[in-house]
Amino acid sequence: MTKRRLLITSGLPYANGAIHLGHMVETIQTDIFARAMRTMGHDAVYVCADDTHGTPIEISAAKRGISPEALIAEAWNSHVADFKGFNIEFAHYYTTHSEENKALAYEIFEAMQKAGLIRERVVRQLYSEPLKRFLPDRYVKGKCPKCGAEDQYGDVCEVCKSRYDAIELIDPHCVLDNSVPIVHESRHLFVSLSDLSEFLDSFASSSALDDEVRNFVKTWIKEGLQDWNISRDKPYFGFEIPGYPEKYFYVWMDAPIGYIATTKSWCEANGKSFDSYWHDENTEIWHFIGKDIIYFHTLFWPAMLKVAGFTLPHKIHAHGFLTVNGKKMSKSRGTFILASKYLEVLPAAYLRFYFAAKLSTGVDDIDLNIEDFYYRVRSGLIDNLANLHNRSFSFAETKLGGLLSSVHYDDACRELIAKTRSRIREAFDMYANLDTAGAIKSICEIGNAANLFYQEQAPWGYLKGESANVDKARAIVTACAEVVRMIAIALKPVVPDFSAKVFEQLGLGDQNLADLDKGLGDGNVIAHVEKTYIRPERAEFDALTIPEEKQEEKGVTEEAVKQTIPGEEKGGEDKVAEIVRTPLKPLIEFDDFEKLDIRVGKVIVCEKVKKSNKLLRLEVEIGHPDGPVQILSGLAKHYQPEALIGRNVLVITNLKPREMFGMMSNGMVLAASDELGLELPTVLLRAPGSQVK
Repeated sequence: MTKRRLLITSGLPYANGAIHLGHMVETIQTDIFARAMRTMGHDAVYVCADDTHGTPIEISAAKRGISPEALIAEAWNSHVADFKGFNIEFAHYYTTHSEENKALAYEIFEAMQKAGLIRERVVRQLYSEPLKRFLPDRYVKGKCPKCGAEDQYGDVCEVCKSRYDAIELIDPHCVLDNSVPIVHESRHLFVSLSDLSEFLDSFASSSALDDEVRNFVKTWIKEGLQDWNISRDKPYFGFEIPGYPEKYFYVWMDAPIGYIATTKSWCEANGKSFDSYWHDENTEIWHFIGKDIIYFHTLFWPAMLKVAGFTLPHKIHAHGFLTVNGKKMSKSRGTFILASKYLEVLPAAYLRFYFAAKLSTGVDDIDLNIEDFYYRVRSGLIDNLANLHNRSFSFAETKLGGLLSSVHYDDACRELIAKTRSRIREAFDMYANLDTAGAIKSICEIGNAANLFYQEQAPWGYLKGESANVDKARAIVTACAEVVRMIAIALKPVVPDFSAKVFEQLGLGDQNLADLDKGLGDGNVIAHVEKTYIRPERAEFDALTIPEEKQEEKGVTEEAVKQTIPGEEKGGEDKVAEIVRTPLKPLIEFDDFEKLDIRVGKVIVCEKVKKSNKLLRLEVEIGHPDGPVQILSGLAKHYQPEALIGRNVLVITNLKPREMFGMMSNGMVLAASDELGLELPTVLLRAPGSQVK
């Protein structure tokens, strides 16, 4: 393998606001990619910084009676805490308000001056008489002059993606005080992008851009590139332009330079070569951005880098916006979810896993559907992957003294391990190509296969009776533990806390892809086993989208959420009393109950029923001489089919057959339900066909 050197960045969060889950889509995706590259053995450095300049910073600071410097320092501390809570592993998290950034901005500006790209001209701008200031594009709204869409900012239409000047807006108004702005003149500095059209067209044709993004950029170039205004009038918080008193660099001039400045700061602190990153074509510069800032990163940014002689981006990956339950994030609906609020309710690992399962190479929007979020975490991460770890590791520790051995591997064990290694390598190929959804799907399929293997091999059966064979049981469990180890390597980019616990319980140091072929066996011991995750309750997820002011009236208090966490139940006697008060059905005789034939069944096949959003078709082994029975069960909204394969369930076997959707259902799967949803009871260590009495 050729070792690659990568410098990886995500968009710079603005210092005028808190981190929300929309930010976390991008940051988690970037962190997963960076961690995957390092796990594969590459030199991957992930840097980011706060974007700290501009009118909003200056205005917000003035309203609070503090300096802009104090405001951005406060924001930096808050942002760093949120990212740390989500296990984001930056090599360096910096700020654009730095001496490195100022010096680099001056260097790039001077290079553009020498290249003859800087032009001066008088422009007409929107001006607020009441506020006595020129209004930046984002402080003006109106109708798009191209498509007529309402409530659009003064630079780019979010509907038709057209760019325009703020004075072209139809019926503009100031977003600060809703006043109608007037037009004033001012002298400004522009970069002539049209002089670089040939270069930008070539860059747009390169592999740095995906097809969908490339089409946007090609269209903009074809329509003719407008000169880029890189100056702003005072009052403005930023870097004053050398040689132009009371003129400041537009925030979009110095913000992306923060990528370079942060690298420089990190290199100086760690004895690294700055030139090996930003003056070396062998280094891959990867930018992860939202689709709303494609224009800046695919035109302005490469133009600046080209003229100043810096390394051009190897890849610019754009992702879509985050919606919650299919809608734009909204404070009134409780779907504008701050990162800090999320961390008060749920582990970061759940969101990292969910986003990983949704993100791919496209720019489509990502929906955080709370119901889907809950069930995907339950079925994929908890009931599948974490369950495989817990059942095999716990069995090894409690029944086999924790000792592992591969001496008695049979063909089935070897086949499971070989297939797992192959699928893990495929998953890392998907990570490298930004198909994290494909990687997670592949890893979950590995977990399903291993859980089924464990169930079918039934190592507990080799620990009793005349046919007891401890070596056989140990080989089966070792094979499953080996699969868990490899899954932990594959999940390092996504849920590093899971992987760290697995490696620790195996008595191993950190594991990477290079360790994939190093199998477990004699000398390996499993000890100090703890569950990686506690099975969550639906109420914890629902609490995310209830506005804070409405949580108390809906009963979603901090104490109520705590009471849904296993191991932290409060008021057990009250719960029992509440159940007693629940209205019961009419009493029956014992003879009536005896008519029910309830047995343990093992799910062999499970799939969705076409044209039904409620039913799953199960083939269940119940010990019947004629083989498995077919049952249609209303579990589709509560479990993914793959989460049920290999699982033991309770089945009423003598229920009169019933036809549904053209198929016969020959029994009923038993489950418990309440206001939080529906759940199958856990049935362990019982063979299919065992009778419930």
